[in-house]
Amino acid sequence: MLHGLVALVLAATGLAAPAPAAAPVKVMPLGASITWGSNSSDGNGYREELRKHLADAGVAIDYVGSQQSGTMADKNNEGHPGWRIDEIAASVDGWLATYQPDVVLINIGTNDTIQNYDLPGAPARMRALIQRIVAARPGIAVVFSTLVPSRDAGNNTEVQQFNAALPAIARDETAAGHRVWLADLNSSLTIDDIGADGIHPTDAGYVKLANIWHAALRPVLGAGVAWPLFRTAFDPASPPVTWTDTVQGALNVSGYCCGLTSMESGRRAETAHSDTYALMFSGNDTSATQSYSYNRVFDVHIPIESATTLTYWIYPQQANATSVALDLSLTDGRSLRDSGAVDQYGTRAHPQFQGEGGHLVLNQWNQIRVRLTPLQGGVIDQIRIGYDQPRNTGLFRGYVDDIQLVTG
Repeated sequence: MLHGLVALVLAATGLAAPAPAAAPVKVMPLGASITWGSNSSDGNGYREELRKHLADAGVAIDYVGSQQSGTMADKNNEGHPGWRIDEIAASVDGWLATYQPDVVLINIGTNDTIQNYDLPGAPARMRALIQRIVAARPGIAVVFSTLVPSRDAGNNTEVQQFNAALPAIARDETAAGHRVWLADLNSSLTIDDIGADGIHPTDAGYVKLANIWHAALRPVLGAGVAWPLFRTAFDPASPPVTWTDTVQGALNVSGYCCGLTSMESGRRAETAHSDTYALMFSGNDTSATQSYSYNRVFDVHIPIESATTLTYWIYPQQANATSVALDLSLTDGRSLRDSGAVDQYGTRAHPQFQGEGGHLVLNQWNQIRVRLTPLQGGVIDQIRIGYDQPRNTGLFRGYVDDIQLVTG
């Protein structure tokens, strides 16, 4: 009765009643120990980082399942360490009936390869599991994944053989009218992303998995909205910097002072565009011909579409510091600096041309926005910061903050 009275009052005043908040999307992480979060330092695996990505995109989720693991607030999942595909399939009907998920994220099959359990039949078991889920919950969205690399060469061969059969399953299920997608967790993870046990990702590896799941969920949850693929303000809630003061390649650039021998790049609390922290960069150009230094900052897996845009804020403190820009290194060998992509001023997104463009003002925050259309279809492997200019010598120092990659 109260709700009806409120509606009448609002109608009389010409105001519309507020729309009810959308219910969270129920997401079931389904699989074995990687879904559980084994060997991650907080026990969350990829799940909390994925939740943050989706919250940035404006999508509220509710993880569902009979298991709880990790330190995150929403611990629910169906991660069962040691289980094979057939063991998951034997229980999945009950879980679906109890928790009624809208989306299922499947990572299963590693234990089939480790236990050498009827490997030729493993892809058929995966197909049957997916078909069982879509039959039990018509309209459900299923995102299933390839397996991550293994440190054991023999086991990794089995992993790759299993993975090779999965794209056909996705194609067939899509052709049958089911909402099924394949997320490739394998191609952007290296052995360095796998822990000492040879099976489970490191913390950095789990962050990559979250990035890949998030990108794969865009067609499921992101229709018609801007979809943040990566966002950092360098605050404690942002993705951690992967590398500090790590030079990928340099020529004629030394340290800023104090015995430093190369370009710095690291998270600092000295000044920031938002919050407390930013990425500080510094160095010393020692040649009046060609000088450059490109430093690695983030290890990522981010697909680029025609509408993907990079934005960031930069605070140069000396004239040479205007010849600094973010660079993106792709898995296929391409880079932002050599792509011909331009910023909102029509200036190439290359450190040298940024310095020559004349639009960066010293000792204040400047926003740079670059449409990544020339790189569409590629996958960003690393986010780097680069200094690059052919003439002047001398010191350079400044800050970068609020980096965003958004599609749509």
